Amino acid sequence: MKIAIVGGGPSGLFFARLIKRSQPGAEVRVFEQNARDATYGFGVVLAGPARDRLREVDPESVDALTEAMVFSSTQKIGLNGEALLLDYPGNSGAIARLTLLQILGRLCADVGVQVVHDRRVEHAGDLDGYDLIVGADGANSVVRGIWPEAFPVRTQQLDNRFAWYGVDRALKPNALIFRYHRGGCFIAHYYTYAPGLSTFVAECDAQTWTACGLDRMTDAQRKALIEHIYADVLDGGRLLENKSVWRRFDARIAERWTDGRAVLIGDALRVAHFSIGSGTRLAMDDAVALHDALVEGGSVAEALDRFVAARKPVRDLFTDATARSYAWYEDVRGAMQTDLVSFVHDFLTRTGRVDDERLKAYAPEFYARHIVPRHAHNIALGLSA
Repeated sequence: MKIAIVGGGPSGLFFARLIKRSQPGAEVRVFEQNARDATYGFGVVLAGPARDRLREVDPESVDALTEAMVFSSTQKIGLNGEALLLDYPGNSGAIARLTLLQILGRLCADVGVQVVHDRRVEHAGDLDGYDLIVGADGANSVVRGIWPEAFPVRTQQLDNRFAWYGVDRALKPNALIFRYHRGGCFIAHYYTYAPGLSTFVAECDAQTWTACGLDRMTDAQRKALIEHIYADVLDGGRLLENKSVWRRFDARIAERWTDGRAVLIGDALRVAHFSIGSGTRLAMDDAVALHDALVEGGSVAEALDRFVAARKPVRDLFTDATARSYAWYEDVRGAMQTDLVSFVHDFLTRTGRVDDERLKAYAPEFYARHIVPRHAHNIALGLSA
């Protein structure tokens, strides 16, 4: 079998390694448009349950990634000068995106995968002769673009604006800080991903974008504004740029997963919103599901049908949760009009997948310290718990 994988991100590389390891006689080639050791963005996260699941499939890869990770089990949520520190069971692991790709690239080479850098696939003819084509090429998928009628896309552009930055120091603990500045609503999402380095996502709502004049600023001026608003958080650090442009998020969903010998995975299939923070995990889980469907046997078409049947229900649930999450952020101005504990509770349950019963396991200390007393107080007053 000849397999072409378009895109050398986490999903493409992980799938390439898995399938080449399972079917050593297959010709597996990855086409990556960027140069070797070049990527955009800063750190990515793989939570404990995701690592455990992937380790069952490929312990060598996950152990190598884990060794390069920075771990945390806490998150600070701040609102208008107050903050709560949440403790979560298990450890969330963060890693530099470039380091992740370098490790996966080395592990692909170990099993004989051919990774071709500086090679942009542009036409269907570039993929002639391959039995399977895997579109693992992100939100702006070339594979979707080559066959637009086969892979129609549903898009919703959100109103909030955001930009991805790095920070030249380790910001601890990981945090989400919501605050007002001159009547505007701003959000900082940040986490450490390497010694002395952090990811920092800045966001504001649509009203803030115009009312605070960000629409009339350059990206350099916007960066300076965020450094001013979050000077206490940065503590003398500076924001680092890597294509750190302010933009609106495009929630893109491919209406079809497969067409003939072609299949989409990762962000090429459905773009993960940063408020959920599971893009890498979803992409690598897609890779595992596609691998499992193929090694079960039968024709490529049968395997792709099995992949969709196994993976689509999971992705549908996550897509719904993602939509609820970004809808909450789109109305963040309203959500911020409350006390800190109510705000944190609202935030933790925003997707509809975490009710108070699940909250006991997800954030047990917060539940015991803040939610149980509230329930007891309401019961004493004869109100609903």
